Amino acid sequence: MQLTRLRSLDLAEPTAIGRPLFLAAASGLVSVGDYLYVIADDENHLGIFSRSQTAPGRLLRLLEGALPDEPKERKAYKPDFEALTLLPAFGTYPNGALLALGSGSKKRRRQGVLLGLAADGAINTSPLIIDLSLLYAKLSEHFADLNIEGAFVDGYLNLLQRGNQAANSQNACIRLELAQTLSTITKQQSLVPELIISIQAYPLGEVEGVPLCFTDAASLPDGSWVFSAAAEATDNSYADGDLVAAALGVINAQGKLVNLTILDNRYKIEGITAQVEGNQVHLLLVTDADDPKQAAVLLNVSLSGYPF
Repeated sequence: MQLTRLRSLDLAEPTAIGRPLFLAAASGLVSVGDYLYVIADDENHLGIFSRSQTAPGRLLRLLEGALPDEPKERKAYKPDFEALTLLPAFGTYPNGALLALGSGSKKRRRQGVLLGLAADGAINTSPLIIDLSLLYAKLSEHFADLNIEGAFVDGYLNLLQRGNQAANSQNACIRLELAQTLSTITKQQSLVPELIISIQAYPLGEVEGVPLCFTDAASLPDGSWVFSAAAEATDNSYADGDLVAAALGVINAQGKLVNLTILDNRYKIEGITAQVEGNQVHLLLVTDADDPKQAAVLLNVSLSGYPF
């Protein structure tokens, strides 16, 4: 499978004085109209890029305050936004909204941000902080090492738990009731445990003894979903490990893994969008090199044979 590099995620201005002119740790991607929205797990900002233009991206601040520059300190204090998804129209958001989610792997990583959209896909509201602490506390009873890395909407709000090499770790899709989720966001600015409908584990196999684990997903019109995964040699959600392989796959509407393609380990794919045309699924992907001196990149690739 041939991945095509479209661009680096370069920026018109840095997220802070002394920071690089690019996003390094891209971790979630949403495409709306001509807008490409990218979150990075080590920033307090959202990156905004154009699908049709190659000009550097601009930034929107999601959280107040500054993060430390020193890598270990920054890792300890970052909000760890790992998932970004598009919500349908609800309440005072007639054109839908973006929802960014922290990973939940540490207590300071248990908040989200909601951003309303205009008809053309532009952001037209100030960031609204969403409390994830109650939901994530409940999920931590199920997962010894909680690590929410992806989210997508398909009639439900689905959260993807990313596993690792630990013996008791697992990949899973956590399904939340959508209408009640949107109502709870409107009324309480939070997500709560009562929204959980189901938790489904998904073993994806191993590459060189390292398990493949979810990094993101996007829904497809027939109820299936396409996901990205990485085999990263680490036994916990906090420490990065060597990237052994990356993969793309499809899970059908019945919850069965029907397609899995192993990629090389040049790119750790952490964000994915999908558009179907005929029997082709066109994907846009963003990457995280686990290196603050290396820019994340935007890739594309197409999967043939839809519906799978």
